[in-house]
Amino acid sequence: GEDVAPADLAIQVWIQKPSIIERLHSEQFLFRPRSFEYFMSTNARDTVFKNPSEETVQLLEADLDEWFAEKRRGRASKVFVYMKDDSVCFLVRHGAPFAREGIIKEGESSSLFYRPEKFDVIVYNSATGEIRMNAKSKGEQELYRTMFGLHFFRDKEFFEAKCKFTLEPLREIGEDSLLCEDIEGIDWVKLKEIQIAWEGTYHEVEIKKSEDVFVSMRQRNWIFPVGGELKKASFLIKFSNSKKPRTVILNAGNKAQFKRDDDAEILEEWLTQRRFIINETEVKDEQPFAMAVSG
Repeated sequence: GEDVAPADLAIQVWIQKPSIIERLHSEQFLFRPRSFEYFMSTNARDTVFKNPSEETVQLLEADLDEWFAEKRRGRASKVFVYMKDDSVCFLVRHGAPFAREGIIKEGESSSLFYRPEKFDVIVYNSATGEIRMNAKSKGEQELYRTMFGLHFFRDKEFFEAKCKFTLEPLREIGEDSLLCEDIEGIDWVKLKEIQIAWEGTYHEVEIKKSEDVFVSMRQRNWIFPVGGELKKASFLIKFSNSKKPRTVILNAGNKAQFKRDDDAEILEEWLTQRRFIINETEVKDEQPFAMAVSG
């Protein structure tokens, strides 16, 4: 009826078909992660994704359960599929190892023994053939990389862990690597911090930090050293649709953290044009790279 309250409607739907409420409740976890691991496709010509059948999803869940059970996480995985206009989002619900907590029960000290519930997010972009995921451990990332490739593209190695990003443009072309006049949606970019890792027993990391690193470099006659690994860079980016600039951090690994999902497409274009994204034919180092975005 028209006079039903939201809570009443939810209860009525739950009674008739609880899977609808379960799916809607789980969907909230899609938008919480801001840190992602990137894996590129090995076959750029076969990246079209078709809505999977219920049987395909169940087979995937069965394989995930085998791994989770072996790692003492139980056999209760559930995969939710959300088809979007330009991507496919997967939410994987699974258990964590059992935990014990001290509690107060009826005025007495006691304990609670339970299996925590976890949610992992995997997003597939059919335009680029990339998959990005938010998962706690390297083992879970490897599990999703191989199993999603196997069940949706019939190839466990459809996604591979190759380096996607590089910071070398900062060293090679300097301040020109921050140009953004050709990118619609970005007004300006500044370099706030650069970290350079040096080989050696003591794991030395050299840090240059400023409101504008390149301006400070000119004032102090400092240049990027020829040696050392450019480990981390922090950029301040003014997006056209925002009054305040947002911080974008690139560092070792292949993580990506976005404050806002709609930043991803604009950042991807800028990183590609400035050659922070490595051309597939240029990829030699299999160490991944990371991108993080925060407000």
